[in-house]
Amino acid sequence: MKYLLAFCLLILVFNCDAQTKLKPSYNGLYHTLSDTLNPFRFYLRFYPEGDVIGYTTAGNPQNLVKWFSKDHKSPTKGQYVIEDTVLSFTLKSKEGLVNYEGVILPDNRLFLHIKSLINKYEGKETYFFWPVAELK
Repeated sequence: MKYLLAFCLLILVFNCDAQTKLKPSYNGLYHTLSDTLNPFRFYLRFYPEGDVIGYTTAGNPQNLVKWFSKDHKSPTKGQYVIEDTVLSFTLKSKEGLVNYEGVILPDNRLFLHIKSLINKYEGKETYFFWPVAELK
């Protein structure tokens, strides 16, 4: 039992250390899943210098890739920070602010708590990474 406890603590320490080194990927987009009740997906794109942009659409994601950049006026925009294992950012649009806080998982998914200051929505979402070679 003592060895099992020591082994579990050792795994926990290594996992925490590995998570502190995780960063979002820059060569693609993160997206939520759509379903029959909600055809919309929310997309996030991260940049190495700390910028993050977001956009919601029910359209074809390939069409989004053509213009989805921080230079375009449509996406919501913000700056992300990673402290310890926590990823946080606020996206700003003309309607208001939406706060995000969560973690980057080892399989490159994001698990985020979302709090809208626009419509008071609050929930948890998983974002899946989609590598996109066309992104520059």
